[in-house]
Amino acid sequence: MLKNLLNTTSLKANIIANFTGNGWIALIGIIFVPFYLKYIGPEGYGLIGIFASLQMVLSLLDSGLSTTLNKELSRLSVKPNTQQQMRNLVKTLGTIYWGVAVVAGLIALSLAPILAKNWVQPKELSVQTITYAFALLSISVVFQFPSGFYSGGLLGLQRQVILNIIRIVFATVRNVGALLVLLYVSKNVLAFFTWTLLIYILQALVLKYMVWHYLPKSGSKAVFDKQELKNIWRFAAGMMGIGLTVILLTQVDKIILSKMLSLEQFGYYSVSCTLGLMIYQIISPLTQSYFPKFSNLISLNNIDELKKVYHQACQMVSVLVLPAALILVFFSRELILIWTNNATTMKNTWLVTAIYAFGTGINGLLNMPYQLTLAYGWTKLGFYQNIALLCVMTPLTIFLAYYYGAVGGALSWAIINTIYFIVTPNLIHNRILKGEVLRWYWQDSVKPLLACIIVIMAAKYFMYVPISNRVIALLYIIGIGILSVIISVLFAKNIKQSVYSVLKEFKLRYL
Repeated sequence: MLKNLLNTTSLKANIIANFTGNGWIALIGIIFVPFYLKYIGPEGYGLIGIFASLQMVLSLLDSGLSTTLNKELSRLSVKPNTQQQMRNLVKTLGTIYWGVAVVAGLIALSLAPILAKNWVQPKELSVQTITYAFALLSISVVFQFPSGFYSGGLLGLQRQVILNIIRIVFATVRNVGALLVLLYVSKNVLAFFTWTLLIYILQALVLKYMVWHYLPKSGSKAVFDKQELKNIWRFAAGMMGIGLTVILLTQVDKIILSKMLSLEQFGYYSVSCTLGLMIYQIISPLTQSYFPKFSNLISLNNIDELKKVYHQACQMVSVLVLPAALILVFFSRELILIWTNNATTMKNTWLVTAIYAFGTGINGLLNMPYQLTLAYGWTKLGFYQNIALLCVMTPLTIFLAYYYGAVGGALSWAIINTIYFIVTPNLIHNRILKGEVLRWYWQDSVKPLLACIIVIMAAKYFMYVPISNRVIALLYIIGIGILSVIISVLFAKNIKQSVYSVLKEFKLRYL
């Protein structure tokens, strides 16, 4: 049974596996951030936030190869006699990817002393310590990039159960081990970064082995094939452009604020972003599961089934993402106090968290339409619209951050995503799945949103949250979230039908 579970490629199993993996990683992150703040301080955590932004900027060098690998393996897996082509593809793109990873690591390493001296504004950490920390994290880049590439390969092969087992194991070892290092070896931030580097190396090697293990066997050895590059270069180039603009859109606020704020205040902003971006732990499992399915159906030209699966995916995002986002919007103060038990942290983060969560929730609704454009190989829309949004967001962030500090950075993120929500669906459905835009707005997004807002606002303003008891308060907020999910499902037609079918099957089988 265990072997069958590890080898399954069903959509339901993949969704469950992705939610389990992302949920565990999110939980680990929530649990350990207060410990990191305690042992390495806001400045140490600020270094983590800065380097996370730098990693995203450098990842533009991956040329979209991980998404390309995901798309191509999922497409080829439903076609006959493609075993050798699939293996050659992984060999070819993998060789390029490792080279890109080394270049990215060297770039980050060369920037380490410059950033330590001229960019950050520390009060307690020395320039030397910051330089060494950046150097360790620069080496980490070399191994984190290939991890993303091989994860894309397992996603394309729809081996998402084993992928999430690997992710859970390494996330747990990385965080638990880091805490033990801080407790029993050294509270120096460099000890923390050294441990994470070792784990990133092991994770990259394990993921590489698992991709080759699950690739279909062929009679010949995999070789570097230039023809594979000719087949995918247009899509990969488009993904590179999208990747660059997405990175800048999601990181421009952090890059600007890392210069305008003190390192301590930027550390608090990083905590807020960590909470706000937890919403992606809900979105990612769905996109990871549905993107290969979209590619399969497009390859088979099964448009009727594609429409059904597409709207199901969009409504699934709405009923799961909107409650989480709105809970963070309306209950950020209570949740942060429950989480950290620190009034200072709560005071410096709750408003930024609420605004940032709103922007991330809106962004999440657009994720499935975006995945559909990639499954069709249409990358120009994403690239050009991101350039337009970036031209607005950069000066907007500088302006708002100048007057409102960290809150201004979060406001710029929320405003840009609101514009994105209004404009992009019309552009997408004018070309792909024509005539579905009104259904997407009303059935897939607005109806679940209204239902969710009513429930959560009623709970916020007409009920008392017993914040004096952290456990009871947390259970109360979780209960509100669950209730809002249930109510949202009742207003999401496709999901409601799926739930009824599952309940009916369960009743016939077991009752």
